[in-house]
Amino acid sequence: MRLSRRTILATASATLAAPRINAQAPIRLRVGIIPVVDIAPLHAAIRQGYFAAEGLEIDTSPAPGGAALLPALAAGTFQIGFSNIVSILLGIQEGIEFRFLAGSVRSGDRPPDINGLVVRKGSGLATGKDFEGKRLASNTRANIIWLRGVAWVAKTGGDWRRVNMVEVPFPQMADALVNNQIDGALINEPFLSNALATMGDRIERIAWTISDTAPGSSIAQYAAMRDWLARNGETAEKFARALYRGVDWVEANRGPAVDELISSYTRIPADRLRTLGMPVFEKSIPPASIEEVHRAMGQFGIGGRLPPVRELLFRTAMG
Repeated sequence: MRLSRRTILATASATLAAPRINAQAPIRLRVGIIPVVDIAPLHAAIRQGYFAAEGLEIDTSPAPGGAALLPALAAGTFQIGFSNIVSILLGIQEGIEFRFLAGSVRSGDRPPDINGLVVRKGSGLATGKDFEGKRLASNTRANIIWLRGVAWVAKTGGDWRRVNMVEVPFPQMADALVNNQIDGALINEPFLSNALATMGDRIERIAWTISDTAPGSSIAQYAAMRDWLARNGETAEKFARALYRGVDWVEANRGPAVDELISSYTRIPADRLRTLGMPVFEKSIPPASIEEVHRAMGQFGIGGRLPPVRELLFRTAMG
């Protein structure tokens, strides 16, 4: 039977208009983040379409620090949270079933790294001993920045218990410093580069607190709840796979392209990021790195009991 042209066109039109029964809506993941250099691979994976290729839609929500977003992760507001290793371990010590989903960053083996101790020019502050009785700012208390800050105080002759550690968000640290509200600031990238570019006549960096105290050490990771991972293992694998493609993109495009990417989510002009200190991006988390941090936590009064370290690593974090 021959079909008329009208019949063929009508059939084709109906076929195009019909819904695609096999098409699936993307899985939406809410991810808690901190707008620091460490999350560049996440934003690269979003921009390059790596998450979309895995059938994922990523909704990011910023927080001033990892310690602030972890309660929301535990409450189910986020499915995944980016946080520093100390805050994650503190939660686990308290019985919250955080698990490491994916690696993120560690410090380099030598300076520069992603966190600098900054003071006012002419302050005379140069050692941990000098900071006794002074105000030293971390973005949150008892996190990795705080831990390496007090370790630097101890290593350079000071009593860390006599330093007044205060909380100031990274973007506000430089202003607080020049206005004499604090005496020193542990500023993370890219806010460190921005502060030195705009206030270099009034402030100076005197230390790299992470690489000066623990070169090559673990800094931050992506975490999820144990129960969520048990129910959503395939989704977690898709997330990690896309994220690690983002790591590859960042490593292949260091320089202006990465500066522009970081500028897009921090709102810091790219031309202020030319001296940006970069971490080492990781695709796995060596158990020994967790153990090292946990020992340091005990040394500075925030240690506790942990399950066996390998039980804390989801398969996507094992490499």
